[in-house]
Amino acid sequence: MDYTTAKRFLQVITQRNVNLNIRLALFTFFVAVASILWYLNKLTYEYTTEITFPLRVENMPRGKVLVGEPPRRITLQVKAYGYTLLRYKLGSSLSPIVIDLEQAPLLSLNGSNTKSYLLTNALRNSIANQLQGELQLGVIATDSLHFEFTTMEQKKVKVTPVLNYTLERQHMFTGPIRVSPDSITISGPGTLIDTINTIKTRPLRIDRLSTNHSSSVLLSEMQQVGFSHRRVNITIPVEKFTEANLSKSIEVKNLPDTLRLILLPRIVNLKCNVLISSYGNLFEEDLVRPFVDFSNSQDGTGNKLRIQVESDPFVVRVVDIEPKYVDFIIERI
Repeated sequence: MDYTTAKRFLQVITQRNVNLNIRLALFTFFVAVASILWYLNKLTYEYTTEITFPLRVENMPRGKVLVGEPPRRITLQVKAYGYTLLRYKLGSSLSPIVIDLEQAPLLSLNGSNTKSYLLTNALRNSIANQLQGELQLGVIATDSLHFEFTTMEQKKVKVTPVLNYTLERQHMFTGPIRVSPDSITISGPGTLIDTINTIKTRPLRIDRLSTNHSSSVLLSEMQQVGFSHRRVNITIPVEKFTEANLSKSIEVKNLPDTLRLILLPRIVNLKCNVLISSYGNLFEEDLVRPFVDFSNSQDGTGNKLRIQVESDPFVVRVVDIEPKYVDFIIERI
C-alpha cells in the first residue's frame, strides 16, 4: 500500500468516527430531553408521601411546666401534586406544626399525675388547618405525643451582678453597687426552683470608670425557669478623691469604769483618700475615728495596743496609720 492509499484510508476511518460521535451525542441529548419531559409530566400527577414537620409546643396547662425536652417532630402523610411535594422535600425549612397544650385533650398515662400523652388524631382538624392548601392531610404517622409535667412553683431570689470593671486613676466608689430590682420572682419545676438561691446577670464590662454609671443588663437565662423581670438596672456610684493627712486623738473602747488608760502617744497621724465633695467636712466632722480596744490588752502584745480606725469606706479610705501601735499605762480610779 503506497502512501496516498494509506492516507485516504485514515481519512475514511476518521470521518466514520466523527459521524459516530455526533450520532452518539445527539442520541444522548434526545434521551435526556425525553427523560426531563417525562419527569416533568409525572410531576403533574398527584402522589401520597410522608413528610416530617418540626413541632412547636405552646401554652402549658395552667399551673404546670414541662420536665425535659418536649417532642420536636411529627410525621404526616400528605397528598399533593408531584411538583409541590418536590418543593417540600427539597426545602431547607418547614413551618412548624403548633400544638396548644392548654387546649389539647391530654390524657393521663396509667393514672400518673405527671406523665401525659396526646393522641394526634384528636388534633387532626388543627393540623390540617395549619398545612398550606396545596397539601391534603392523610394519615398522621406519629400517632401519639408524650409529655411529663410537674407543678409550677414560685420563689423570690436575689439578683447578683456579674461585673468586670476598672476605675480611672484617683477615683473610688461613693457607695455600694445598686441593682434595681435587687430581687425577682422565678417560676418553674419545684425540684429545680428549690436549688436556685440567686440569679446572675450577663457579664458587664466597664473600663476606666470616672463618673456615676448606669446600665440596663439582661439576666442570664435558665432552662425551664420563668423570670418576673428579664432586665435589671445596675448603678455604680464613682467620684474622684484626693489625699489628706490628719492628726486625730485616739479613743479607748471597752475600758472598765474603775480604770483609766494613758496612751503614749495620744495622737495618731493618718494618711487618707477622701472624696473631693467631702474634703471640707473631713476636718469639721468626725468622719475618721481612730481607737484602741482595751479588751485586746491580753492578746500577748505586752503593754501595746493596735490602733484601729472607724470610717465610712465610701467617703474616706485610710491608707496608712502612724504609729500602728501605742504604749499604755493603766491607772485605777
